[in-house]
Amino acid sequence: MNRTRALGALLVAVVAVSGLAVAASHPGLLKRIRAHLAAAGQPTAAPASVSFGDLTDVVVTVDGGAPGTPISPLIYGVAGASAAELEALGAASNRWGGNPASTYNWVNGHAWNAARDWEFRNANYGPPSGSAADAFVTSTLGAAATPVLTIPTIGYVARNDDNDTRSLGVPAQGGPALAPGSQAIKGYDPSGNQLRIAVPSLPRKPGPFVDEPPANSSPVYQDEWVHHLVSRYGPNAVRFFEMDNEPDLWPYTHTDIHPVEPTYADLLANFETYAAAVKVADPSAQVMGPVLSGWTGYMYSPADAGTDTYATHADRTAHGGEAFLPWWLAQVAAHDRATGVRSLDYLDVHYYPQGQGVYSPAADQATRELRIRSTRSLWDPTYKDESWIDDSVDLIPRLKGWINANYPGTKLAISEYHWGGEKDASGAVAEAIVLGTFGRYGVDMASFWTVPPVMSPTGAAFRLYRNYDGRGAAFGDLSLPVRVNQAGVSAFAARHSQGGEADVVIVNQSVDQSASVRVALAGSTAGHADEYSVTGGSAEIVHTSISLASAVQLAPMSIALLRVAA
Repeated sequence: MNRTRALGALLVAVVAVSGLAVAASHPGLLKRIRAHLAAAGQPTAAPASVSFGDLTDVVVTVDGGAPGTPISPLIYGVAGASAAELEALGAASNRWGGNPASTYNWVNGHAWNAARDWEFRNANYGPPSGSAADAFVTSTLGAAATPVLTIPTIGYVARNDDNDTRSLGVPAQGGPALAPGSQAIKGYDPSGNQLRIAVPSLPRKPGPFVDEPPANSSPVYQDEWVHHLVSRYGPNAVRFFEMDNEPDLWPYTHTDIHPVEPTYADLLANFETYAAAVKVADPSAQVMGPVLSGWTGYMYSPADAGTDTYATHADRTAHGGEAFLPWWLAQVAAHDRATGVRSLDYLDVHYYPQGQGVYSPAADQATRELRIRSTRSLWDPTYKDESWIDDSVDLIPRLKGWINANYPGTKLAISEYHWGGEKDASGAVAEAIVLGTFGRYGVDMASFWTVPPVMSPTGAAFRLYRNYDGRGAAFGDLSLPVRVNQAGVSAFAARHSQGGEADVVIVNQSVDQSASVRVALAGSTAGHADEYSVTGGSAEIVHTSISLASAVQLAPMSIALLRVAA
C-alpha cells in the first residue's frame, strides 16, 4: 500500500514518465556541509549587490568565419522526464538517477528504497507491476532522446515495494569501519537492515544470463541487467551507464545499508569492479563515473571527514595530499592500461551552486544577482565563489585539466546541475548562460535536475536552445568565438554544420537595466535576422523579424536568440 510520501532531510521530486512516477531525490547535503565547514572556520559569504556599466550601446562581435568547435547535443539533458516533456523541451537525453536509483531492483522492476529521503522505507515510484526501467527507456527512445541509466553498485537493492518494509535504528550518519573490510561502524551493524529491506546486488553473474529472472531473485546481478537491456532494445540503444549515484554521500543518504565512510581505495575498487562487469556484458557501453555529489567529493573521500570535519583529512594525507578526483582518474587510467580495456568513458560529477539562496525559489534582488553571477564559477578562474567554498571553482577548466593530466581522452559529464529560480527570470538567465557555457567550453554531457517546467521561464530558456519555434529548431552545433564590449551582457554563438546558418544568443544579466545590443556577425552579408525572445519572467518565446542594422532591445533579465541565414 502506498501511503502519503513524507520527506526526510532531503528534497524528493516525483516526476511523471509516461504515466509512471519516478522518484528523483535531490542529493544535496548543502546545509549540512556548509554548517560543518562554517564550524571549522570557513566563511560563508553573503550576497552582495552588483552594478553594471551603461548597457545602452553594447556590441556583440561574432567571428562567423571561424571553423567553430563541436557542441555535443547531449549537454541538453534532463532527468526523469516524460515523452511529452522531452519533445516540448527538445531535450537530447533523459537520465534515470537520484538517490533511490542506488537501490533499484531491476528484477522486481518497481522496487526502490527511499533511503534517508523518506525514513529508509521501500517504495514503488513506478507502475504497480512490470519494469519501470523498461518503461522509462521505451518512453525516452520514443521521444528520440538518449536514455542514461544508473547501475546500482552499493551492494544491496530493495527487496520489495512495500512501504511498511523499512530500516530500523539507523544512526544519524555513518562513520569509519570498525575494522578493515567491516561493514559495521561504532554502535551500528547494518546486517539486520540489509536483510530486512534488501537483497544482495552483485556486479557479475557466475552462470548464464536470464532475460527476465524471477521477481524474487536473490542476489540480483547488474551485468545481467545490461544484458537484458541489450537483448530487449538492441545494441547501442541504451549506451550510457552511470556507476551508481553519489557514492561519496552513501554514509549519510544510505546509512542503513552502507554506514561505512568509503576511502580513496574503496571508491576506486567499487568503480573498477562494476565498470568492468558492464563492459564485459556490453563492450560498446559508455561508462560514467564516479558520479560525485559536488565540491567536497572532488577534493576528499568520505573517510576524510574524520572527527574534525576534514581538517586533518587523513585519507588524503595518506595519498600525498592529492585531491581525490585527479588521484582517482590516474588510478583508473593505470588500471585500464594494465587490462587493455577502457573502463571509464565519461568523468561524471554533479554541481550545484553553493551561494546563499541560489539553489532555491528565492527571487529577491540580491539572490537574483548572485544566482546570475555565480554562473561564473563554471569557467572564470578569477571568480571567487561567494559561498562556504570561498575559492576559485573554475569548474570546467579544472575538470578538463585533471582529465588531460591523468586520463586523456576521457569525456566530461555534469550529470546533475540546477541554478534555482525555475519560475523566476533570474533562473532563466542562469540557465541560458549555463547551456551556452557548456557548449562553449566543450562539456560532453549534462543533465538538468530534474526537468524545467516546460511553461516556466527556465523552461523557455532551455527551449530557446532546443525548440525555440515549437517545431524542433535548435541552436547551432559549432560554437563560434564571441566578444562582448560590456559586462552585464553574455553572448553565445554557433553555426549549423549542415546549412551554415548562424545563431546568436544574447542574455541581459542586469536585474534592473534594459540593454541595447548591436550584433556584428563577421563574414555575413545578411541584413535581417529572425529574433526569438524571452522577456524577463515570461515563459513565452516571441518571434519577430529584425534588421541587423538595428540594435536588439532587451528588458532586464531577458534573452534573445537571433537566427541569421547563411
